[in-house]
Amino acid sequence: MAISICVAAKGPCDPVRFLDALLAQGFVIDGTHELHIAHDADLPAAETLRSAGAVLHRRPEGTSILRLWGWAIAGSSQSMVAILDVDCPPAAGWWQAVQRELRAGDRIFTGPVLPGWCPGQREMAGYLVDYAQFHAPPDPLVREVPGINFMCDRALLDPAAALVDRGLFKTFTLWRLEREQRIVPARHGDVQVTYRRRLSPGPFLRRRYRHGRCFAGRRFEQPGQPGRVACLLFSPLLPLVKCWRIWRAARRHANLRTAFWRQLHWIALSEMAWSWGEFVGYGFGVGRACAELD
Repeated sequence: MAISICVAAKGPCDPVRFLDALLAQGFVIDGTHELHIAHDADLPAAETLRSAGAVLHRRPEGTSILRLWGWAIAGSSQSMVAILDVDCPPAAGWWQAVQRELRAGDRIFTGPVLPGWCPGQREMAGYLVDYAQFHAPPDPLVREVPGINFMCDRALLDPAAALVDRGLFKTFTLWRLEREQRIVPARHGDVQVTYRRRLSPGPFLRRRYRHGRCFAGRRFEQPGQPGRVACLLFSPLLPLVKCWRIWRAARRHANLRTAFWRQLHWIALSEMAWSWGEFVGYGFGVGRACAELD
């Protein structure tokens, strides 16, 4: 079965490393398989990517990561799409495992996210707040799935016009798909990507604030949500709740336990930023948060 790999490349980045990780596994960009990269900054190796067969979608600087994913998926033409992040390249064996899943006929499947940093590195805070709960082996109690290692039938996603206009908000898309379809972990545990996103304190905290506000501002577009006042009153408690959830995921792995305690100050600050974003989003709406999300 054919697949389009759809990648968001926000800001300065190194997509060649991502491409090399794919090619090293035997992935070939041809008439059957595609690679679409949507980016909002100049790519120093753009010609290398094009010569390898990648399709580049250049968007204006400052385009949100949600709309970059939207553009990449909208430009795809195959029946299956793989949604990935340029800073989270596929780990060894990813492509071979994806091929086995495709041959099995699954319409929706996902895999774990591995940490690409050591416990003492500040970047581990970013991994812990976003993806520790999706570490291998997956916790059967966690019903969410990572949006940066996610494969599905293109027909299950929004039309191209909606993806270009509003982008792909992974959380809400996954909520909808979970209601409509059963999202299953890949049967082969090596459908894994490696988190290698760098972390600068100021941009990191601003991103958490925007993400929280974007989430809150668009939450009530989804069915079955609690009341706005209840969400507004509950949001100051979110740092404690979210830190507990991160610890619950991290404590199962020695390296993540170590990273949690070493990066707790950044984790706490990140969850305060998210909580404040949710509070503002419930009270005043989304503002520019979704449009500026990185």
